[in-house]
Amino acid sequence: MNRNTDALLKSCFETEFDQLEDCFREAYSVGRTHFDSKIAFYAPGMVHFETEFYSATDPWRFPSISVTGTHCALNCEHCNGQLLETMIPALTPEALWETCMKIKDHGGKGALISGGSTPRGNTPMEKFVPTIKRVKNELDLDIVVHTGVVYPDTVEKLAVAGIDGAMLDIIGSDDTIREVYHLDLTTSAFDKSLSLLEEYGVPMMPHIIAGLHYGQLHGEDNAIKMIAKYNPESVIIVAFKPLDHTPMEQTIPASPTDIARVILAARLVISKFPVVLGCARPHGEHRRITDRLAIRAGVNGIAYPTEEAYHFAKQLGLDIVFSDECCSLMTKTLANTRA
Repeated sequence: MNRNTDALLKSCFETEFDQLEDCFREAYSVGRTHFDSKIAFYAPGMVHFETEFYSATDPWRFPSISVTGTHCALNCEHCNGQLLETMIPALTPEALWETCMKIKDHGGKGALISGGSTPRGNTPMEKFVPTIKRVKNELDLDIVVHTGVVYPDTVEKLAVAGIDGAMLDIIGSDDTIREVYHLDLTTSAFDKSLSLLEEYGVPMMPHIIAGLHYGQLHGEDNAIKMIAKYNPESVIIVAFKPLDHTPMEQTIPASPTDIARVILAARLVISKFPVVLGCARPHGEHRRITDRLAIRAGVNGIAYPTEEAYHFAKQLGLDIVFSDECCSLMTKTLANTRA
């Protein structure tokens, strides 16, 4: 962790936005210094993506799978299980194998294996781990697992399975954990999750959800400090997006400038690892502004970029790389495109 972390976080989160130009310049320089002129644009199979500059319309290219179907024990305020409805259900190890076989048969590159949460805050993966290991060994698919909170009884199994990465949201506020996630835990559970993944050598791609606390920034700085203690494969910044039929459907999301503050802070504090703007964020003009600010703040990748992002990246002379995989696999993307 940078010894000036507290000062950097204070500057990014408390300075008037129109006075952050120096931070933007430094963040952009950090992104380019460590990761050259490349920027990766991602369009995995969760969404039909078709623009003037790139087309990715095959739903099997990198789909999401739910091992719990649409069931979740938490029904968080921001999701209420809605996100699970867009995933392919695979409730048994046999169903998971058959789904992964279909992905392979359709020429897909991998999958995100996710699901609803248990009351402990974790995705119930234990009985699926042998199948995941078989998928890695026999089908050679890239597999990223959404773990939720990580516990000792699962992490060693995930390590043996050889997954390509563990995705988990890092929540930096006890209030948010209790009020939005409905979990009787503290931030220490998320810190311990990162520690366990690193201890067992599981590649980790922690996510920070800007504005998760009812559209307000609340604990994102602490989440960045937690992640900065470890060695993630990449850091994914996403943003709360109101969903229909949830308790927070009328909540105003964090502004593009607030999201940019989180990206700036992550880029400056976690300087040696890729920072990516992930798929979850509001649409429309909000998304266009966010994408442009993210590029100015030195991100190394963007999932489902807007045309604004594409043209701005071209204007800056960045070398755009396209990928149909999950944006969490940033390190792999960079490695595959190096000369």
